[in-house]
Amino acid sequence: MKNLLRKLFLQTKDVERSSYIWNAVYGIVFALQSAVLLMVINRTNGLDDAGVFSIAYAIATLISFIGDFGVRKYQVSDIREENSFADYFTSRILTCSVMMLACLGAAVYGVLFNSYSVSKFIVIMLMGLVKLVESFADVFYGRFQQKGRLDVAAKANSFRIAFGMCCCSAALILTHDLVISSVVWVLSSFVGFCCSMLLVSPEFCTIRVHFAKVPQLRIIRECLPLFIGAFLLIYLGNASKYAIDAYMDDASQACYNFIYMPVFAIGLLANFVFNPVLVTMSENWDTGNYKAFHRIIWKQQGVIAALTILAVLVALTIGCPILGILYHADLSEFKMELVVLMIGGGMLALVNFYTVVITVIRCQKHLTAGYIGVALIAWIMAGKFVQGYGIMGAAVLYTALMTLLAIVFAGVLLICDRLERKKC
Repeated sequence: MKNLLRKLFLQTKDVERSSYIWNAVYGIVFALQSAVLLMVINRTNGLDDAGVFSIAYAIATLISFIGDFGVRKYQVSDIREENSFADYFTSRILTCSVMMLACLGAAVYGVLFNSYSVSKFIVIMLMGLVKLVESFADVFYGRFQQKGRLDVAAKANSFRIAFGMCCCSAALILTHDLVISSVVWVLSSFVGFCCSMLLVSPEFCTIRVHFAKVPQLRIIRECLPLFIGAFLLIYLGNASKYAIDAYMDDASQACYNFIYMPVFAIGLLANFVFNPVLVTMSENWDTGNYKAFHRIIWKQQGVIAALTILAVLVALTIGCPILGILYHADLSEFKMELVVLMIGGGMLALVNFYTVVITVIRCQKHLTAGYIGVALIAWIMAGKFVQGYGIMGAAVLYTALMTLLAIVFAGVLLICDRLERKKC
């Protein structure tokens, strides 16, 4: 069985073609895990548990960026290997330790100030453990892609996520208990990780811990702006959910998340195209092939624009009926909210793409001010939007924040691109 799995993950006739296909599969599976589980929870346990899962998953997703620390994009683009895999792996142990402390702090805060129940506290901690496994898988993902085998990384991660999702769904159907099912998700995620990433890792790296001050400080210094940016981006994306959690009920949280789910579809579809060319972009920039570098940028912006227009058209026509069938809920009154969120999804895709490009040209430190400024606006305005306009207010808030961030980053990219080329 072990040899069969290794063969399935490693064997391919065309690495480049396989990378595109499996990167797309991984993106779909990754997007589906929370969406599918939310559907199952709503059908088996009802709106309230769906709302609990939604906010628990949102909190866990936010703190998972402490574990990831924005390292993967930097790791993949480290084509000269200034840092060894042992350095990246050790860094991940440190950041994941801090991540779980942050998860505990967020859960305790919810109990003290938002009247979270014991079961809601437990579910948040279990979601944190799911993301802990995901964060460790991420450092192996970066190594495989760095070695030109994005296909292996995507296959292994797709297997891990699909296995965990199926096991958790089965547990929900059998037990109708969110806590027990979350425990099953944690255990199955770990098993999936061991049977995929760890199984094939000897082909690409040696797993060892290397506590060395210089490389650890270098990774922290270089990736700190990426971490701050990624953390604040998720905070901005979830600011509307936190406001709903504070000022509305769990049922409203569930309904908002039903129409929010398609937001990431645009970004994921865009990732299918630009993630496989990340190494190519790095090589073009590193070798001074700026025409090819800028050609990729323009192409990706065109793809994102086209996907956003398509998403808006779907939202205006069949979006709410389809989501209503999937989530077993009447969402017809949220048609315009869905349209607004689709536009926000397009802006999110642009933000993610600009972040990647700015990282490639090693100007990521200039992202921090933009993230902090927009996050302060979110912190001040989120409650007012949701209190005044409910779910529509949450949708408008999300799209406005993503649009503002995209504009700021477009300016950063334009300026940094010109300044860095003048140095060469």
